[in-house]
Amino acid sequence: MTTFFVVLLVLLLSAALVKLGLVVRRQSAELKHLREEEAAIVAEERRMFDFLHDLGEAIWRDDQQASMHRLIVEGALGVTQSTGGTLYLYDEATRQLVPRHVSDFCAPLIFVPEALREQMKENPASLLSSLRMFAVSPDHGLPGAIFAGQQTEMLADLGTDPRLGGSTVPEQENVTGMIGPLSFGSRRLGVLAVTSPKGGRKYNANDFEVFKSLIEQCAFALANAVSHQEATQSRMDQQELQNASQIQQLLQPDHDPVVPGFVVAGKNIPARTLSGDYFDFLHLPDGKFGSVIADVSGKGLGAALIAVMCRALMRSRAALSRTPAETLAAVNRQIAPDIREDMFITMSYVLAEENSPKMTLVRAGHNAALLWRKATDTIDILHPPGLGIGIDKGNVFERVTKQLDFEMLPGDCLLLYTDGVNEAMNPDEVEFGEERVQEKFAKYADQGPKAVIGGIITELEHFLQGRRSHDDITLIAIQKTP
Repeated sequence: MTTFFVVLLVLLLSAALVKLGLVVRRQSAELKHLREEEAAIVAEERRMFDFLHDLGEAIWRDDQQASMHRLIVEGALGVTQSTGGTLYLYDEATRQLVPRHVSDFCAPLIFVPEALREQMKENPASLLSSLRMFAVSPDHGLPGAIFAGQQTEMLADLGTDPRLGGSTVPEQENVTGMIGPLSFGSRRLGVLAVTSPKGGRKYNANDFEVFKSLIEQCAFALANAVSHQEATQSRMDQQELQNASQIQQLLQPDHDPVVPGFVVAGKNIPARTLSGDYFDFLHLPDGKFGSVIADVSGKGLGAALIAVMCRALMRSRAALSRTPAETLAAVNRQIAPDIREDMFITMSYVLAEENSPKMTLVRAGHNAALLWRKATDTIDILHPPGLGIGIDKGNVFERVTKQLDFEMLPGDCLLLYTDGVNEAMNPDEVEFGEERVQEKFAKYADQGPKAVIGGIITELEHFLQGRRSHDDITLIAIQKTP
C-alpha cells in the first residue's frame, strides 16, 4: 500500500515537472518573441531617428529639391524596411500630382495603360521610366483618392484595389503597402507611399503608426524646406536688386555739371530699390548742353531696364541729331518695337547753348516744364505738344511731337520734374498737386537750382508726414547766370 502511494506521488510529481517544463518553455518562447519585438521596435525607432536627423539637416542646406525628394523616399524605405517607394507632390501650375521620386522597385500605384503594357513586353524597364514621368490627377486613382481624402491607408493587396482601374500588371499583384497624404496646416503637399511583396514583408499596427508619424515629419520637412528655399531665393533676389540699384545709381550723374552761362542741378529718389525715372546731362558738340528727364510707366526691374535703354539711346542719338525733336524721334523709332504694348516712356529734353539765352524744349508726353521769370516773379508753363515714347512706332509720334524755342534771361530758372512730385499723396489721400509745385518752385527759384530741388523735397517730406512716396521722384533745375 505504501509502495502504491509512493509510485502515485512520483507519477504526479513527474507530470507536474513535465507541465512546468512546458510552461517554462512556452514562457521562454514568449519572452524571446517579446524581446525580438522590442529589438525590432528599437531598431525601427533608431532608423526613424537617423532619418529625421538627416531630414532636419537637409532642410537648412541649399540642396536641390531633387535631393530632398530622394532622401524622403529612401528614408521611408529604410524606416519601414520596404522594397519600394514613391513621392508625388502637388504642382500648383499644372494642378497635378507629379512624381518627384520613384524608387527602383516600387509597385505602380496607378493604372497602367495598354500601350505601356505592350511596351513592357519588349522592354520591362519602360515601366519605371514611365512611372517617373506620369502625372496624376489629384481627384482620380489611388494617389488622387488619398490626396483628396487626406487619410493614411494600409494596402492589404494592391492588386485587388479598385482604384487601380480594375486591371493590373504582375508588378501590382500580391503587393502590400502603406500610403498617406502629405499636408502641413491647410496646405496639401502631396502623397508618399511604400510597397513590398506580400511574401517578403507584413506590415503590422506598429508599422502603420510609425508610417503615419513619418508622413507627418516628411510633410513638416517639405514645408520648411520650401519656406527656407523661398527665403534664400528672396535674399538672392534682393541682393541682385541691390546690385542692379547700385549699377543704376552709377549711371545717374554723380555731380552737377559745369555749364558756362548756367547753374544746373538734378536729383532722383527711387520709390523702390530700382527706379523707373532717370535723368541725365549731355555735353554735346558745338558748345551745346542737353538735360534729359524721363519716367517709364510701371515700376521695378522692367521699368529700370527700359530707363537704362533710354539713357543709352539718348546718349548715342543726341550727338548725331540736328534738333531735340529729331533726337526723340530716333529714340522712339528704336525703342517702340522692343517694349510691351502697355508700356511707354514720358520724357522732356532741353537743349541749351553755352553762354547763350537760347533754349529748345521737346516734350514726349511728360509733365509741363516750369519757367520762373526773375524780372516778374511769375511762372510760365511750357508744354509743347508731344506723344509718349513707345506708344507709336514713328509716324504719329513725329507728327504730334513738336519742339519749343524760348529764351532764358539772367536769374530765370527752369524746372523739370516727374509726376512722382505732383502726384505724391499724404495720409489724407490728398495729392501734392501741380499748383503746390509751382508755389514751392517760385518760393525757392531765386536761391538757385540746389535750393529749388532741396526746398521742394523738404516740402514734399513735410507734406507726406513720414509716408513713403508711391512713385519715383526726379527733378532738374537750370538757372541762367549773367
